[in-house]
Amino acid sequence: MKVANTNKLAILTYHSVDPSGSVVSVGPMDFARQMDCLSERAIRGTSLAEAITFRERMGVWPERVVVLTFDDGFANFYEAAMPVLGRHGFTATVFTVCGHMGGLNDWGPRPEGLGVLPILSWQQAAELARSGIEIGSHTQTHRDLRRCSTAQVEKEMMVSRAEIEKHLGLQPQSFAYPYGGIDPVSRRLAATHFRASCTTELRRANSDPLDVLPRVDMHYLRSRQRFASLLDGQLDQYLAFRRLGRRARRVFFSDSGTL
Repeated sequence: MKVANTNKLAILTYHSVDPSGSVVSVGPMDFARQMDCLSERAIRGTSLAEAITFRERMGVWPERVVVLTFDDGFANFYEAAMPVLGRHGFTATVFTVCGHMGGLNDWGPRPEGLGVLPILSWQQAAELARSGIEIGSHTQTHRDLRRCSTAQVEKEMMVSRAEIEKHLGLQPQSFAYPYGGIDPVSRRLAATHFRASCTTELRRANSDPLDVLPRVDMHYLRSRQRFASLLDGQLDQYLAFRRLGRRARRVFFSDSGTL
């Protein structure tokens, strides 16, 4: 359901907080500087669930807030990101690949330079949840849902929900589509099983339905100047340019049979 005349909200996408320089990594010092930048502008980092609760009550997104999301559930969130968030009093949403908790990011080919990294344990996730971090689902095995049958998509979602409920004693409210892959089946099931779901559509959220929320990939915003421009609402045109480039690449790889 869309909300009319709403303001815009930046939902930020992080993955790994490490110094590798891969396309899914942000260095620990860069991450700390970005959180400092938020505080200096009196902007609060929050979880997706908190922002959605506000929108459902008030009809608009909260002001002077960005949502912090972390895909895959890397253990370096606990080690490198959480202490920084704690210093600022921020919360966040971590989307976990439940079948790999306590293991490694070995669900498929890794981005160049990333390497093999540990994933959060359930004990770490429980500690994060007690500290106010939202634990969401990123499926059970990180499969591209566009390549799955309806039964497989439902299994990926439902088993991950059950695992979070079993280990953390809470019902996950938020979901992130692996690889940003979304089709009518995965969208319908995500809307059935979760309160909100995130895509990789590169823009700020406005009156979007809660099952297809866009996000801003932090790969494009590593410089402090560009990050500050996003916070000041001056980066929508740049994101639109990047979005078109992404679409063109997807069409090329799809046509060449490499997607």
